[in-house]
Amino acid sequence: MKTAIIVHSKRTGKGYAVISECLYQQVRPLLQLAGSRLDAEAHREEDSPEWFEENNARRIELINKKFNQGLTTVEKKELAALNAYAGPFRDQKSGIRTEILELILAGLKRQDSKPVSG
Repeated sequence: MKTAIIVHSKRTGKGYAVISECLYQQVRPLLQLAGSRLDAEAHREEDSPEWFEENNARRIELINKKFNQGLTTVEKKELAALNAYAGPFRDQKSGIRTEILELILAGLKRQDSKPVSG
């Protein structure tokens, strides 16, 4: 049994999945949660400043110096600021997608554990 049909927009080229209403009702809570989290991620991206390679290069340089010879007080403050800045950037780029995949996996495992009626 086919659970979805993929259709593509001629105008945008984007693909869309068409699923049965029954299947939609089963996955709707997951889709709503994923959609709300993606919306939140989009707002964070709009509100957050960019993270540049130079920032990351300097952060790595300071981390290496910290473990090799130690940092000055000024460098400690600079590293703390760069770490504080890097965390949200990293999370906005990777965290939400991992959470969604974990939710999908949990849903699939739960679905497998339900007895099949027929």
